[in-house]
Amino acid sequence: MLVKEAITKEVQKLIDQTKLALNDVKRIALSEAWKILQLAIATVIQIIESLAVEYSGPDKKALAMELISKFYDSVFTIVDIPVVPNILEPIIHKYVKAFLLVLVGSTIDAMVTTFRNTGVFSRKVKVSEK
Repeated sequence: MLVKEAITKEVQKLIDQTKLALNDVKRIALSEAWKILQLAIATVIQIIESLAVEYSGPDKKALAMELISKFYDSVFTIVDIPVVPNILEPIIHKYVKAFLLVLVGSTIDAMVTTFRNTGVFSRKVKVSEK
């Protein structure tokens, strides 16, 4: 449990930094929210990869999804969606989040693969490869 607490603490720092940077922003465009989420995903998976070395891949992904969901809830109060009247945006906020989290899941997979292929994450050596 200590590992998860350490990871959560690091992600909370990321949330606090992002909220501070967006302090005066009340509404954020969907495209900007997605850019911020992608940067948060990269940071969160790097934190998890460095601290949760004993976690399985699926456990790491589940933790990343949980933390990105928390990041979204903490940082984005209203996401401005083109062609949707402002009065309706708070009503559909949970659907926007659900849609973005589907994209987050795929993005996590793609980033982990990219990080492994480019050497950001070292590959674990299998016994048969020694």
